[in-house]
Amino acid sequence: MRTVLVTTANGMFGRALVEALAGQEGVQVRAMVRDRSKFTLKAANIDVVEGDLDRPQSLEAPMQAVSHVFLSSPIGDQIGRRYRNVVDAALKSGKPHIAAIFGAVNHQGDSLDAQYAEAIGYLKRSTLPWTLVSPTSVMETALGGCAATVGMGCVLGISGDGKNALVANRDVARVAREVILGSGHEGQDYKITGPQRLDMADICSAISGQIGRRITYYDLPETEFTSMMLKNGDIKDPAVLEEMVICHLRAWKEGRADVISDTFSKMTGESGTTLEAWLVDNHAKFDAKPSLGDRAIGFMLRRKYGKYA
Repeated sequence: MRTVLVTTANGMFGRALVEALAGQEGVQVRAMVRDRSKFTLKAANIDVVEGDLDRPQSLEAPMQAVSHVFLSSPIGDQIGRRYRNVVDAALKSGKPHIAAIFGAVNHQGDSLDAQYAEAIGYLKRSTLPWTLVSPTSVMETALGGCAATVGMGCVLGISGDGKNALVANRDVARVAREVILGSGHEGQDYKITGPQRLDMADICSAISGQIGRRITYYDLPETEFTSMMLKNGDIKDPAVLEEMVICHLRAWKEGRADVISDTFSKMTGESGTTLEAWLVDNHAKFDAKPSLGDRAIGFMLRRKYGKYA
């Protein structure tokens, strides 16, 4: 019986892995969350435990007698410290195999790259067995902003005609599941991508086909896009916006996200999720009928940014 501790089990990667392992024979899942009342997924092989990546002492009990740890962290300036906390706790508990989220996009020395360099470097220097699960841009996050403006008939960005083989989060979880249930994965960095190299024009065309309305992509200058996001978006801190949004789109534009692999098909024997299939499954995010307000804002955006279409 394998026992896997899934850190940040309410996060995007962690929850998808718990779902992929739910009901699976031969593995017991410890879903680690900060507040157990907010975790509702139930299965016979799932135990919910409390722990916090920012409080090393809280990791000691969940880490006991586990064979594997799935390690991920929300994006931010604490990734390095959080990964170190988990590695240190694992070293004290019996040296489980760490399957850690990394990334396939080349961030080329930006602040996010520095965070992961610290985190992954610490893991590799430890005596723990490790495997890196390295997705390219994930559809659920990369296309979230698109859903917010589709009702206005447009998508705004800065990625130019750069290509990205976007991957569905469920496919990332499937690869992580194979690592945990399988063998021979130690020391590997599995780059996981979708099966299509897409730019934003391709993505808007696919969304248009899904919802039956034309969606136009406006490729703005980075300074203008950043200013607009700080003024109208939920993120008001420029440093946070840089790590959460801007550095990813910049990498995409500069060709540093143009990576495609057959990792998913080799490890699962199946084809990766296409954008079109993902849009069918997530149609509710994009299909809402535009309101009068959406149409009015869309008209203003076309007037203001039409030259960037």
